[in-house]
Amino acid sequence: MGITIFYHGRLRDIADLPLLQAELQAACVRLGWPCILIDERILGTAERYTVVPVECDDGIPTNRFETYDEPVDDHVRGGVIRPPGCETLFLTFDRLGRMVWYNNASDASAQPGRYGLIQEHLFCKTQFGSPDTHIRVCELLRLVEKYAAEWEVTDEGNFWETRDEQVLLATWVHYQAIFDTFSDPQVMREMLGSAGMHMDDGQTWEMGKVIEDAPPPWRGDWGVSAGDN
Repeated sequence: MGITIFYHGRLRDIADLPLLQAELQAACVRLGWPCILIDERILGTAERYTVVPVECDDGIPTNRFETYDEPVDDHVRGGVIRPPGCETLFLTFDRLGRMVWYNNASDASAQPGRYGLIQEHLFCKTQFGSPDTHIRVCELLRLVEKYAAEWEVTDEGNFWETRDEQVLLATWVHYQAIFDTFSDPQVMREMLGSAGMHMDDGQTWEMGKVIEDAPPPWRGDWGVSAGDN
């Protein structure tokens, strides 16, 4: 939960990628944000998911997500940016210029060539950053938009569509009020109690923790990128 920006698309011309990387890197220098340029071959197997319709006992249809392995031999390039207080912003593309990111394998002991879920619809949660950081993330996405086709952005902060800072601030205040409510231990006890659970005395409800997406241990000796080796 929290204000998040969702985005996906592809480049009109993969030959434009070096120009986009240069623009992203220059913008991040101005912002003082870490930006790692990616140039990595993805070779092995990765996971995809499929949606399977399921009819429950109550007769109400629902969906179940099932994963399956897929062989991959790809070349991922672009930039990985870490806005302060936000989730990582992945602006990376495959051989054909489609936006993509290969997640770490869920098994920490996975060997080289084993990747987790392939993401083609990406997102960046900005809730625990600031409204200004949210705006700067949107500006970086506008840089991508110049080179992109089939580009789609969904902004829960309502800034992307409106370009209105006051609209973003109003949305931000609304979300923050919800988080403040959920941060109240008494409210959490009542909610958990209604669900048949409980929270021990002194136990706190952790809000706003940023989860780091660390590289797999087997990639540690490779540095930032294995290139096409």
